[in-house]
Amino acid sequence: MRRFAPAFLRTTAFRVTLLSAALLAASSLVILTFVYFASVGVSLNRTDAAVEEEIATVETRFRDGGIQSVNRYILQRSVGGSDFLYLLVHPSGRRISGNLSGLPETGADNDGRLEFQYMRPPAGEEESEKDERLARGRISPLPSGYQIFVGMDVEDEDRLIGGMLRAVLAASALALALGVASGVFISRRFAIRLDQINRVAHAVEAGDMKRRAPRTNTGDELDELSANFNAMLDRIEELMARMKNAGDSIAHDLRSPLTRMRNRLDDALREDGDLESREASLTQAVSDADELLGVFNAILSISRLEAGERRQSFSRMDPAQIVEDLCELYEPVCEEAGLRFEAEIETGTEVRGDRGLLSQALANLLDNAVKYTPAGGAIALRLRRCASGEIELSVTDTGPGIPESDRVRATQRFVRLEKSRSQPGSGLGLSLVKAISDIHGATLELSDGPGIMDGMGPGLRAALIIPPAKQAS
Repeated sequence: MRRFAPAFLRTTAFRVTLLSAALLAASSLVILTFVYFASVGVSLNRTDAAVEEEIATVETRFRDGGIQSVNRYILQRSVGGSDFLYLLVHPSGRRISGNLSGLPETGADNDGRLEFQYMRPPAGEEESEKDERLARGRISPLPSGYQIFVGMDVEDEDRLIGGMLRAVLAASALALALGVASGVFISRRFAIRLDQINRVAHAVEAGDMKRRAPRTNTGDELDELSANFNAMLDRIEELMARMKNAGDSIAHDLRSPLTRMRNRLDDALREDGDLESREASLTQAVSDADELLGVFNAILSISRLEAGERRQSFSRMDPAQIVEDLCELYEPVCEEAGLRFEAEIETGTEVRGDRGLLSQALANLLDNAVKYTPAGGAIALRLRRCASGEIELSVTDTGPGIPESDRVRATQRFVRLEKSRSQPGSGLGLSLVKAISDIHGATLELSDGPGIMDGMGPGLRAALIIPPAKQAS
């Protein structure tokens, strides 16, 4: 049967709402029941107290004037329209006076109190139109074997208390019914919105990567779920596009070294070639193989970085030593390439990261700067503290730079801009720098360099903006 129930009846929202309604109804029932019994107790105590007071008055009359005084008092009270019910009984059991015809047949409790039904005619109407009403009273013995019964009509109080009881039950039932109704309403809306998300998930599973979960912009948990779900789909679509572009780029960029390797191996296999030319061909083939291995090692490094494998090796350090080592390494390289090299190092900075990864990132940026900056240009390596307290590691050159529209794409795998097609490389250098930046919680900024200078430029500034050690930890 559960399988054929509406979907919203099986939702957590419906069950939680129904449970809340049941708890509300139960708590209402407990509270109202307490109020009911408290009201009953107050009414009974008030009636019993009034009856006891009247019995005490009758007993006082008997002590002062005997049974005749009591009889006169009862006759006066009965005729005068008193709220009390009286019955004075002779020791023989005979009725002497009162507005009751006889003692109630209901058994009394240990204190002599009892509840009973009696017939009372409405004022000004015939005896035949008497109505049955509820009363409560007590039998008390008098000296010489006489008995006095004093009671009070409690019909109105009983009806009021009965109405209260019905109100308690009705209120509890109404609370439960409203809870079920609200549970149905809320769970239906909840189920509809979840069904929309599920339909999008099924569509994406079927291959439609453009579908997105609808949002209501209410900021509730389902809206936040839709936002996160859409962000996940955007990321998946982006990764799939990168994979497609990576495949195309691999086919394009690795075809040349593979072709060269094959031709050189083919030359080495020719019988008419001398030993020296064969050795040269094999040496070049090994170089081409090393280039391919370097590409795949870079891909593997990026994948491991994106998986966060190196994060456990992070420690607090001063990056000044890294920059100084790179200055010693690249200053002669720049001189050989006809480039001016400058360094600006601010000491006393501290970041949390991996020394080897940061060295590799800066080395990649310096390699690109040396590769793309024409002779006569300049390269600057800087380490400084920003006004915001973050640490900047940057490489600035006077080369052709990267257009602003291509800067995001330039950090993707195997992406090589048109200006770099003539240069050797695989298009993984900036991708690796971006992966190192991400694992350090840093920002990779690509912006214009110093501008057009001596016909060169506008240049490129590639900067790693790293949070300080305390903030990073």
